[in-house]
Amino acid sequence: MQKGGRPLEWEPHSHPVSQLLSVQRGVLKVVVERSAWVVPPHFAVWVPAGTVHTSRATARCEFQATFFSERESFLRPREAYGVTVTPLLHELLERLAAEGISQMQRRNIERVLFDNLDPASHDLRVRMPRDHRISPIADALRAEPGNRTSLEEWASSLDVSSKTLARIFQNETGVSFHSWRQMVRVQSALEQLSNGSSVALVARSLGYAQTSTFIDAFRRVLDVTPGHYRARALTV
Repeated sequence: MQKGGRPLEWEPHSHPVSQLLSVQRGVLKVVVERSAWVVPPHFAVWVPAGTVHTSRATARCEFQATFFSERESFLRPREAYGVTVTPLLHELLERLAAEGISQMQRRNIERVLFDNLDPASHDLRVRMPRDHRISPIADALRAEPGNRTSLEEWASSLDVSSKTLARIFQNETGVSFHSWRQMVRVQSALEQLSNGSSVALVARSLGYAQTSTFIDAFRRVLDVTPGHYRARALTV
């Protein structure tokens, strides 16, 4: 378990074995190639062996980096993905972190763990586009998630049709422009709420005219209200 009283950041690096980054308090930002996750409590990210990634932990973040045996590392998925940390998965991770377990015990625990390492229903991932025609939009929204410029307005300023931009966004990120912007806002909300910001303040910072609209949008993605998430993130 790693704990920090201030934000921490790790430069691009990789490991010879696979790891699972799980969070107990605060949020951890993990970037793998074109994908960025904001990982809140009860979630994790699977990072395969040899995968270059960066990480940034918010102040007071508590997270666990679990490394797996070489054999299991190369039998498992070769792509990073988000994971929901169920009570069973949490217990298995605690057992792996315990001192004095034998190689046989570790191997058996890992096998059970991998049987329960299912992709999260809410991946909390934002895929960054490469196409130069929409890179300015993506960069602007990542820098200012509350930016309310419409796709039509972006199209006008970039001298390209809105249909073309919509098609590129779908092809590059796998989701529509509106869904992509929504996830960028959710990621920002997770960070702000974990740092103690009020729900109303977060809603305003993300460009919502009504706090209730923000609450509904947040709940559609995470199945909990931002108030419930904030309380849980600050007390776990």
